[in-house]
Amino acid sequence: MIIKYIGHACFKILDDKTGYSIILDPYRYGSVPGFGKIVDVASEVLCSHGHDDHAGSEHVKIEPKEESPFKVEYIDTFHDPEKGALRGENRIYVITNKRTGEKLVHYGDIGEKFEDLLTEENLVLLKDADIALVPVGGVYTYDMLEALELIDRTTPKLAIPMHFRSEIAGFGLPNIDSLEKFMDTAAGKGKKVGISRVSFINTGDIELGSDILVLRPQNF
Repeated sequence: MIIKYIGHACFKILDDKTGYSIILDPYRYGSVPGFGKIVDVASEVLCSHGHDDHAGSEHVKIEPKEESPFKVEYIDTFHDPEKGALRGENRIYVITNKRTGEKLVHYGDIGEKFEDLLTEENLVLLKDADIALVPVGGVYTYDMLEALELIDRTTPKLAIPMHFRSEIAGFGLPNIDSLEKFMDTAAGKGKKVGISRVSFINTGDIELGSDILVLRPQNF
């Protein structure tokens, strides 16, 4: 399975044998400062919720294929700790490659309290994923400490941060925190943080020496 980081919370997942692909949470052009327009194709698009920075499915050209190699499950959650009163609902996607068994979790804009999210039933889906795509910027999502606690409590083999601010792109302060601050905090908590110079990885080639891998967004 190949994972490409397009930008913000948008990723493309590709089964390299069948060519089937899924794009998750494409942003609408202009909704996230610094990111270019998404120009990509996929077999299907999944959006965690309807906000402009996660629901730009019209930018993705659909090239359907006959049968998906992915099993898609989801957990309906909330965008905030007040059960959606502040920002509405959020959907976590759990995607398993039926051919290889690899499991990926995309947390969308998760903001729900841990006691509501991490129930026994939900943990059956969330625990021990191969890859977890985790928002780390705070304000609209979990902040860096909550993101690290989520990683600790769900124990993915590898976590990839998303929904952060960089020097080039992302919402400015005070709306969202920086990738660098998350990386420093993670290292201070004893996490091994790796940095990729490219925007994609093949999960079969993942170096499991890192707990967290930072991918370079493609659409800078």
